[in-house]
Amino acid sequence: MLFRSGLKDPYTTFFDPKAAEDFQISLNGKFSGIGAEIGMKEGRVSIIAPLPDTPADKAGLKAGDVIVSVDGEETNDWNIEQAVTKIRGEKGTQVTLGIFRADKEAPVFEVPITRDEIKLISVREVPRDDGIAHIVISSFNADTRESFNKILDQALVKDPKGIVLDLRNDPGGFLEVALYVAGEWVGDKVVVKERRQGVIFNELKGTGKHRLQGIPTVVLVNKGSASASEIVAGALQDYGVATLVGTQTFGKGSVQDYVNLEDGSAVKITIAEWLTPKERVIHEVGLTPDVIIEPTKEDYEKGKDIQLEEAIKILSEARSEEHTSELQSH
Repeated sequence: MLFRSGLKDPYTTFFDPKAAEDFQISLNGKFSGIGAEIGMKEGRVSIIAPLPDTPADKAGLKAGDVIVSVDGEETNDWNIEQAVTKIRGEKGTQVTLGIFRADKEAPVFEVPITRDEIKLISVREVPRDDGIAHIVISSFNADTRESFNKILDQALVKDPKGIVLDLRNDPGGFLEVALYVAGEWVGDKVVVKERRQGVIFNELKGTGKHRLQGIPTVVLVNKGSASASEIVAGALQDYGVATLVGTQTFGKGSVQDYVNLEDGSAVKITIAEWLTPKERVIHEVGLTPDVIIEPTKEDYEKGKDIQLEEAIKILSEARSEEHTSELQSH
């Protein structure tokens, strides 16, 4: 059971022992539920992103869907953890979500979903034959750094001409993993700044090995990109080492301190907010891509990924310009 904060902050929450245990299990990338990251958007419980090949994804849930009810209970006064607790459950059981989606003729509709065991594959590479490495990070979990390292090693052996870092529908996760991933592009430069009560009091630097320095990069983002994924995308955009393509990100840039208590319970308290290296605000604002590409319903139906197509186009043009420059220098 979870208890709502009296601080008017949906991210500040008290966990009783059972809820605290469930929360820790989810951070390790394995739990039973529907497979969707839940967040607050304009005070409403919303889907940040359905995870690939999960019950939520297969049921057709989309980033930005508002959850107005769970098994008939309205969510008006709920915080995130209350919603998560109600939605998760044993494998094979069913939960019915009342969903509001602004672009539908009947904006509120019910979606029955059968829960399953969720195993998160946080990093994968999508095979390509054009010399561009397409790396997808779906979450920043406990295993992400190791998986990212392995996939990056494999990609670098092929001497990629460009990188597509796909952070679409990535709801975030561990900050230290974000610092490592960003560090592969920016080295030990500042990746994110922490502000409390209007004052910058901490600057966190990249910890990666700087192996991707100089390799043309496009980062794909959308409204399901949040938290740690926004930290990485914001840093790469600020330093000009990557072009952001997609749609406005979710805007989850607050800092929570998670404290385990002696009786097995825990408390998660918002203590600060994250800013990009150039001190752009992330929370409730999000990041604006350099190139805004909004897929249409027709694109989805035809299976066209116009955001990825734009990313490949940008990288191909960059490679062509580099080749022309080399010829001129000779």
